[in-house]
Parts: sequence; C-alpha cells; structure tokens
Amino acid sequence: MSSLNAIDPTPEQIQAFLKQPDDAPVFMLNLLKFKDKATYNDGEDVSGKVAYGRYAKAFGQLLKDLNVEGAETIYGGAANVVLIGQADWDAVAVVRYPNAKVMFETVSCDAYRKIHYHRKAGLAGQLLISCNDEGVF
Repeated sequence: MSSLNAIDPTPEQIQAFLKQPDDAPVFMLNLLKFKDKATYNDGEDVSGKVAYGRYAKAFGQLLKDLNVEGAETIYGGAANVVLIGQADWDAVAVVRYPNAKVMFETVSCDAYRKIHYHRKAGLAGQLLISCNDEGVF
C-alpha cells in the first residue's frame, strides 16, 4: 500500500470519519511534511516549519478558547530518524478529541478558519490518521 501526502480530506474520507461512535475518543495522528519556504499571500519569507508552528500555537489556544472538554495535544515533536521502513516526515503530533464529531466541528468553525492559512502556508502535505484507544496490545 502506498501513502499520499495531502492537505485536505476528500468528501468520502469525511463521511467515513464521521461514522465513528459519538461515545469514543479519537486520537488524531498527524504525520507532517513542511514546505521549505512558506507560501503566504504577502510573500513573507519564513520556513514552512515556522508557518506551521504559528498554526500549532494558534490551534492549541483555540482548543483552550473553545473549552472543548477532553481535547488536547498529547504529543508534538520532530521526526528525527526512520528506524524501520522508509518515510520522509518532518514532525509528528497526536491530538485527542472527545469524539470525531467534536474534532470535525472544531476544524470547521469560524475561529479555526482564521488560523488555517498558517497551516496551508507551511504544509507540503500530511497524513492525518484517526486512531482509537481500544488497546490493540
């Protein structure tokens, strides 16, 4: 199976995501690839990493401002060395939400739209994978 970096979900992906149970938390695994140079409309000369860092900081504040109980960034850090397999990611993040509906509402609200441009400016692409806490092991 191959993987594909993307910026936005397809309508089919959104439909499948929203079919998850309302009573179960989701953990969103973010595998991130930054642009070498951010693409801001005003031409600001910063790296994609800096632009995405602005987005991440604003998103963390948004979660606090919305006071969504159970929503939090669990982990965020650089992807350093691939020990097994082949991949080319710059960073990894895990964000917990109370359920899929809350996650989707969060990234669909007006306040989110005001910070989203930093994400678009900084990301070359990502994989965003919804995980649960069933306990595989």
